[in-house]
Amino acid sequence: MKPEYKVLPRIPEDSRLIADRHTHTLFPITKFFSREEVEKRREELRFNLRMAAGLYPWPEKTPINPKYEHIGDYEGYSIKKVMFESRPGFWSTGNLYLPNPMPKKAPAILNVIGHWEPQRLTRQEDADYPQQLANFARMGFICLVTDMIGKVDSLQISHEYGKNEKELWKSNGLGIQLWNNVRALDLLCSMPEVDSEKIGMTGASGGGSQTLFLSLVDDRIKAAAPINMISLQMQGGCQCENAAGLRRHTDNSEMCAMLAPRPLFLAGSTGDWTKDQETMEYPAMLETYRQYEAENMVEHYYQVADHQYNAKTRRRVYSFFARHLMGREMNWEEQPIEVADVQALTWFRGCGHAPGFENDDEFYAAHKAERTARVEALSGEEKRNMLAWMTGIDSASPVTADGDLIEMDGITIEKNVVTAAKGEQIPYIRLIPANWDGKRVCLALGGNGKMCVDNEMIQRKLAEGISVISGDLFMTGEFEGAEKTIRGGERGSNYFTTFHDTTDSYRAQDVALLWKVALSCGSEGSLWADGCAARAAACALPLLENVVSAQLERKALSLESEQEYFEHCFVPGLLALGGLEGCLKLAECRIELF
Repeated sequence: MKPEYKVLPRIPEDSRLIADRHTHTLFPITKFFSREEVEKRREELRFNLRMAAGLYPWPEKTPINPKYEHIGDYEGYSIKKVMFESRPGFWSTGNLYLPNPMPKKAPAILNVIGHWEPQRLTRQEDADYPQQLANFARMGFICLVTDMIGKVDSLQISHEYGKNEKELWKSNGLGIQLWNNVRALDLLCSMPEVDSEKIGMTGASGGGSQTLFLSLVDDRIKAAAPINMISLQMQGGCQCENAAGLRRHTDNSEMCAMLAPRPLFLAGSTGDWTKDQETMEYPAMLETYRQYEAENMVEHYYQVADHQYNAKTRRRVYSFFARHLMGREMNWEEQPIEVADVQALTWFRGCGHAPGFENDDEFYAAHKAERTARVEALSGEEKRNMLAWMTGIDSASPVTADGDLIEMDGITIEKNVVTAAKGEQIPYIRLIPANWDGKRVCLALGGNGKMCVDNEMIQRKLAEGISVISGDLFMTGEFEGAEKTIRGGERGSNYFTTFHDTTDSYRAQDVALLWKVALSCGSEGSLWADGCAARAAACALPLLENVVSAQLERKALSLESEQEYFEHCFVPGLLALGGLEGCLKLAECRIELF
C-alpha cells in the first residue's frame, strides 16, 4: 500500500478479529429496570428468533391432516400414536397420552424430548418419558409428545439438517422443530377436549431449548417448564439448538426472562451446566418478573444430581402444572407403569418413515421454494428489516479520531479511523481536490482496500472536483496479514454463526459506517465499489440514506451458485431475499454496473 494511503502503523486493533462467544461462554446477566424495557426487548428477541429459525415470515398454516392409531387403554390413561402434517409432505410424529375416562374439557401439556436415547421411548433413572406422560394423563392432562427431527419415527430428514449453504436460506433444524411445535399447538387447540387457554409445555436439555423457543414466540403456552437447560454458561450443544444469528446479541437466560409474567419452572443440578442456576439464572429471572410484580410466578428446584429429568424433578413439575393449569394444589405421587414393548408406541418400529419427503435434499428444495414465495410477498420495508437483521447493520453512529492531513499533487489527504459500538477500527482516507465545491462526495470502496482510489474512474471524479472517501473494509487493505482468533476450540468453530456475524456481514456494516462519515462531509453522496466491496455495498445499499447514485462492478456481483455465495458472499439468509440481485431491487437510488 502506498505510504500516503496508509493510516495505522500496524494491523488495525479491531475487536472483531477475536471471536470469543460460543456455546460455553459465561454470559453476563441482562438486567431490566422497567416493564417497558422488557416488552421492547421481548419483541426484538421474538423477531430475532423467527429470523434465525427461518420463520419470518411465518409459513402458511396448511391442513395438518392428523392420523391416529389406538395403542391401548390402561389404568387411568390411554395411549394413541399420532402423526400430523406440519407442512405439505412433512410429518411430525409422536404419541397422545389421554386421561381415561376422558373429561369434556382438560388442560394439555406439550412434551418435547432432548437428546436422550431412545427419545420418547426412554426408560431410565434420569429420564422416564412413558412414565412421566402416563402420570400427567392420570392427573387429568391431555399430553402430546413429539419426536425430534431425525429421531424415532421422524426420519424424513436428518437430525443435523441445516449446515453450510442451507444457512443462506435460513433452512435449519431449529426452525423445522420450532414450526413442528407451533403446529403441535394447533393440533391440541383443534381437539374439542382440550381447554386451549390452559396449555403448558415442558422438556429437558434439548427439549428445554425447544420449550424456551416456542414459549418465546407463542403466547398459547400459558406455563413453561424448561428443565436442566437455562444457563448463562451453556447455550445448547446440538445443531438443532443453534442457528445463524440466534445468539449474536443475546443468550438463553435473557430469552427465558422474556416469558414474564407467565408461570415458569426451572430445574438445576449440581452436575451439569445448571450448577449455578440457584445463584445466577434464577435470581435473574426474579429480577425481570419483578417488573410485573410476578416473582411468585417463578418456581425453582435445585438438587444434587447429574443432567436429568428424574423422579424428584418430575414430582415438582406435576405440582407446578396442577397449580397453574388446573388451579389445584396437588402433591402428586408418581405411579410406576409397565410397558411390555416400547416399540409398540412407534409407527414404524425403526424401519421407514411417513410418506412425503425422502431425504434432506428433497426437503431443502421444497423449503427454498416456500421461503421464496413467502418473502416475495412482503413489502419493501419488511424486506429491508430482514436485510438489516441479516447484515447486522443498525443505527450505530460512527466515531472518528483527530486525523492527520497531508498535501499531495494539489489534493489534501486526511488520514483517519472510524470506530463504533462493536469495537471496529476502520482505516480511511479523505481526498479533497482543490476545486471541490463543498457538496459532492463519493464513497469509493475496493476489494483491495483504499488502493481503489488509484482507479481511473475515481481519478476522474477527483478531477471533476468530487471529494472521495475510501476505507478498508474488514479483512481488506491494512488488515492484510491479520488473523482471526476463534476462542472456545471446537465449540467456537461448530456454531460460529450462531454467535457472530460473518466476514461479509461485517463488511456490509463497514459500508454503512463509512457512508455516514461520507454524508457528514458533503450533501450530495454517491458510492463506487469493486471486488468484495461491491458485494458488501450491494448488501448495504437498501439500508443507506440519501444515496444519489451507485456504481458497482458487474463481475463481482455475478454469483450464481449457492457454493459461490457461501464462499464469496456468506450472509446467512441472503438468498431468501433474492441474493445480491434482490438487494439491488430494494435500493432506492440510481445504479450503474460497470
